[in-house]
Amino acid sequence: MRIAVTGSNGTIGTRLCAVLAERDSVVRIDLTDADVIADVRDLAAMERAFAGCDAVVHLAGAVAVDADWESVSTTNIGGTYNVFEAARRCGVKRVVFASSNHCVGYNEVENAPAIYRPAFGRVVGVDAPYRPDGLYGVWKAFGEVLGRYYSDAHGLLVACIRIGSITAQDDPRDESVRASSGWLGLTDDEKFARYAATWMSQRDFARLVRLVLGSDVPYAVVYGVGDNLTRFWDLEPGRAIFGFWPEDGTR
Repeated sequence: MRIAVTGSNGTIGTRLCAVLAERDSVVRIDLTDADVIADVRDLAAMERAFAGCDAVVHLAGAVAVDADWESVSTTNIGGTYNVFEAARRCGVKRVVFASSNHCVGYNEVENAPAIYRPAFGRVVGVDAPYRPDGLYGVWKAFGEVLGRYYSDAHGLLVACIRIGSITAQDDPRDESVRASSGWLGLTDDEKFARYAATWMSQRDFARLVRLVLGSDVPYAVVYGVGDNLTRFWDLEPGRAIFGFWPEDGTR
C-alpha cells in the first residue's frame, strides 16, 4: 500500500512511519522535515499529498488537552475536515483517525483518582455517550462523527482509535510522567497510577494500525490502550472487529 501519514514527526508518527515503511510505501506529511511539507489547514495541499495513496493515517493537530478554540477550530476541526475531504477527492480507500480517550474524558475527570485503582468496577465502552473534557476532546468527537458521515455517504473505510497514553519514552514509569495530566490536579503518585491504567506501547499502536489497514470494515471506533491491569476502557471491540489484543501492558 501507499500510506499517507499526517503529523509524521510527532511522538506517535515518528515510530509509526518507521514501522509501516518496513512493508509499505509511506508518505510522511508534516510542517517540516517530511516527504511532503504541508499544513492540514490547506485542502489543496492535502489533495496533492494524498494523490495515489491507498490509505491515510491522520495524526496531525494541536495536542494540548487544554487547547484554545482558535487552534481547535482551525488546525484540528478544519484540518480534519480537509483530510477526509481530500481523501474522498483522491479516491483514498481507508482513513485511520487518531481519536482520543478525551472525547469521553469526563468519565475519568469525575472519578479520578479512584478510577486508577484495581477493581474500580467501571469500564467505559465505545458506545458510551460523548463526554469531552475540553475543546480538544470536542475535536476528537467531531472527527469520529465526521468519519461516520464519510463512511456512510462516500464509502470510505474509517477507523477511529481512541488513544490512551503513548509516550516518546515508551515507558509509563518514565520520570516525564510527573509533568503530565495537569488538567486533573493529581499528585505524582496518582499520575503514575494513571499512566499504568492508560498506557499503550508504540509497537501495539503500530500493530493495531496494521490490522485496521488490512481490513474492510466500513466504520469502527476502538480504544488504543495496553493490556493494563487497571485499564478502564473496553478493549473488546478491537479484538472483535480487528482481531487485536495488545501484547504489552502494566501489572
